[in-house]
Amino acid sequence: MQRSIFTESNYLTYLCGSIFSTQGLWIQRMTLGWMMWEQTHSESWLGMLAFFMFFPTILVGPLFGVMVDRVNRRRAAVITGAILGLTSLLLSLLVWQQLANELVLLFFALAIGVGNSAYQSIRLSFVPELVSIGNMPKAVAINAVLYNTSRFIGPVIAGLLIKYQGSSVAFAVVAACYVPLIIVLMLLKLDRCQKTSGTQKFTFFDDIKAGLDYAINSDLIMRLFMLIAVSAVLGRGLLEILPAAVDVLYGRGVEGLAWLNSAAGVGAIIAGLVLTSASSERLMLATRLGVIASGLLLIIFSYSSSFELGLLIVGGLSFCATVCGVGTQSLIQVSVVSGFRGRVMSLWGSINIGGGALGGLLFGVLTEFIGYSFTLITMGLLCVFVAYLATRHLVLPNAQVSVN
Repeated sequence: MQRSIFTESNYLTYLCGSIFSTQGLWIQRMTLGWMMWEQTHSESWLGMLAFFMFFPTILVGPLFGVMVDRVNRRRAAVITGAILGLTSLLLSLLVWQQLANELVLLFFALAIGVGNSAYQSIRLSFVPELVSIGNMPKAVAINAVLYNTSRFIGPVIAGLLIKYQGSSVAFAVVAACYVPLIIVLMLLKLDRCQKTSGTQKFTFFDDIKAGLDYAINSDLIMRLFMLIAVSAVLGRGLLEILPAAVDVLYGRGVEGLAWLNSAAGVGAIIAGLVLTSASSERLMLATRLGVIASGLLLIIFSYSSSFELGLLIVGGLSFCATVCGVGTQSLIQVSVVSGFRGRVMSLWGSINIGGGALGGLLFGVLTEFIGYSFTLITMGLLCVFVAYLATRHLVLPNAQVSVN
C-alpha cells in the first residue's frame, strides 16, 4: 500500500522552509517590476527586466543541471539560498540610499536570475529525493500549490510594503525570507542524496550532450518540452508585463497590480489542487487543453475593458500555465531515469523560466510599439495553433499508467 505523502517527514520539513522563500520570491518580483515601471513607464524596459531575470536559466540552467547530478545537493541549496538572500539585502540598501536606477535594477535582475536558475536546477532534482517514487507526482502538485499560494499572498504583502514602507523594506523582507529555508535545509536527513554525490571529474559539455541526447531520443519528452515552451512564451508572456498592463489598460496603481497578481495566484492554486490526483492520460489532455485555452483567453483579453473581467482572465491564464507546468513536469519526472534527472529537469526549467523571459520581452516590445490588441490576438492564435501541432498523435508509453 502506498504511504501517504504527509508521512514523508523530509518532504514536510522542506515545505516549512519553502513557504517563506516562495513568499519572498513573489514580493521580490512584484517590487522589481513596480520600481521599473515607476522609473521608466515603458513596457520595453519592463520586458527587459523580465528577460534579464529569467533568461539566464536558458544559458546556465543546463550547466547547473550537470552540477546537481554530481555534487552534494543540500550543500548547494544552502549556498544558493544564502547568495539570493544577500543579493536582496544589498539591493535593499541601494534602494534605501536612492542609488537603484533602471540599469541597477537590470543588473540585480540578472544576478537574481542566475541565482534562481541554480536553485531551480537543484530543487527540481532535490525534491524527488525527499519522497517515495509513488508520491512524486503529488509532491510536484503540492509544490505548485505552495508556489502559487505565495503568488496570491506575496503580491498583497508587497503592495502593502511598497505603499506604506517603501521598496527598500520590501527587499529587506525578501532577504529575511531566505533564513528559514537555509535553516530547514541544514536540518534535512538526506542519506540518499549524499550517496549520489561524488568526486567524479566534471565534463560539462559531454554531460550536457548526453542529457540532450536522452531528451531528443524521447518523443514524449520532446513533445512535453514543446508544450511548456508554447505555454511559457506565448501563454504566460502577458503575466510578465502586468505592471504596465494594469496602468495602461485600467489606469490603476500598485493596488490594482496586487489584485491582478493575486488573481493569478488563485487560478494557479486551483489548478494545482485539481491536478493532485490526475492520471497520466488526464494530465496529458489537461495540458493540451490548458495551452489552447491560454491562446483563447489572450484573444478575449484584447477585447476586455473591465478590470473585473481582466481579473478573471488573468486568473484563467495562470490556471492554464500551472496546468501545463505541473502536467509536463510530472510526466517527465516519472519517465526520466534518475541518472539523467538533474540534466533533463534543468532543460525543462530552462524552457519554462527562459520562455517566460522571452515572452515578457516579446510582449513588452510589441505592446509598446504595435499595441495591446494586435499583440494579444496574434499571440493567442499562434498559441492555439502550435499547441495543437505539438500534441497531435501523441501517445503515452504503456509503462505510464498513472501518476497518482
